[in-house]
Amino acid sequence: MNKKLQKKILMSGVLATLSFLPGCALFDRSPGASGESEGSSTASAAPLTGEVLVTMKGKPVITTDTLAVEKEKFLKANPQIRQALAFMPDPKEFDRNLMDGLIGQKIADEYVVSHKINDTAAYKEELKDLCESMERMLNAKYFGEHLTVSVPDSEVKAFYDSNKDKLRGVMTSPGGVMASGIEFDNSAAAKAFAARAKTVPGGFKKTAQDDNLNAKIKDFKLVNSQSIGIEPALRDKVVAIKTVPSVEVVDANGKFWVVNATSKEEPKFVPYEQVKDKLKQELEQNKRVELFEKEINKLRKEYGVEVNETYFKGAGAQEEMAQRATGGVANAADKNARPQGVA
Repeated sequence: MNKKLQKKILMSGVLATLSFLPGCALFDRSPGASGESEGSSTASAAPLTGEVLVTMKGKPVITTDTLAVEKEKFLKANPQIRQALAFMPDPKEFDRNLMDGLIGQKIADEYVVSHKINDTAAYKEELKDLCESMERMLNAKYFGEHLTVSVPDSEVKAFYDSNKDKLRGVMTSPGGVMASGIEFDNSAAAKAFAARAKTVPGGFKKTAQDDNLNAKIKDFKLVNSQSIGIEPALRDKVVAIKTVPSVEVVDANGKFWVVNATSKEEPKFVPYEQVKDKLKQELEQNKRVELFEKEINKLRKEYGVEVNETYFKGAGAQEEMAQRATGGVANAADKNARPQGVA
């Protein structure tokens, strides 16, 4: 990773990763509220232990210990960078760039506090919304982790065998039928050519040469379901050819082709063992989503959740229900007003 790229990644990501939400629990950020000191940019700062690295307004703001804590936070959120660190000639350079990002964050914090931007209604409202969103995400995360999900290896293998031709990144070669063909004006001409090609020594090519049709031979190369540059109807019929080598007459949307299928290649896939772990994770995640929904539905009953479905019906349905309710009251009143015995 070159220096410019490393610094760009750090500077773009560090502000969002390191000090994301200052004081989520504190929406009254007046001096002294909940033990927060005036001018503080966060509700609860890490202890400034260790050797002082950066001061601001004469006070320590970053030390070796706080830098180490923030570095671990950043690497936890960006594991790919942790791996890249092993190949960096000077790890201290990474720490220096990280500190630059932290300095930028500290300056932004100080600016917001000193200009009392964090006391504005708009700031407080947005902070509250962000904190609520993060809390909901964490609640969903920990609720999901509470659900135990396990997919046996036999199920993973069965899934691989049934879906490997559809799974992205698993198929290394789609295989197909190696073929070429000649288009004819009518079915009779195509069938006559094919019949001769099956009996003449040299087959398809020799027959085409004898009939001066070499210029009309179209090389389809390897034809499979993903092939382009060949009409879909013709492509599908070529792919469906079971016996090779063979010469077949193919009717594709009213066009008559004599197809010379010379060989067939089976699809090739990444070995199961190489994708097993990833597939297992995906299947477990899918099951966790299903279990999540199932558990939520169970808890709806346990927690007595009731929904006013009428609100979500269309205006017409609501009006009809209102008329039924009104009509029911009127009918009841009319019935009570009638003498007994009157139908």
